[in-house]
Amino acid sequence: MNKSAYQMLRWSVDEVVNNVRHDISISDSDFANNLMRLFLQRLASEQVASQKARREFLTFRRNPENIAPSWALHNPGISSRLPTL
Repeated sequence: MNKSAYQMLRWSVDEVVNNVRHDISISDSDFANNLMRLFLQRLASEQVASQKARREFLTFRRNPENIAPSWALHNPGISSRLPTL
């Protein structure tokens, strides 16, 4: 979890706690359910983002119309062991 996601989760938890403080009619089980729902939503969104990034990485295809840079076409050999001038 990165810093911004952590901060958003922290602020959401703080908001839920403040709502419970002001509304006495909420039971302890409702408070726990709301808190757990919040954590599970964040965990699920992190997993979805991770799986989406993995799928994009595994299905990456280079655009054949792009021109490769000149350094990518460098032939391997002795020139890589010689210092550049």
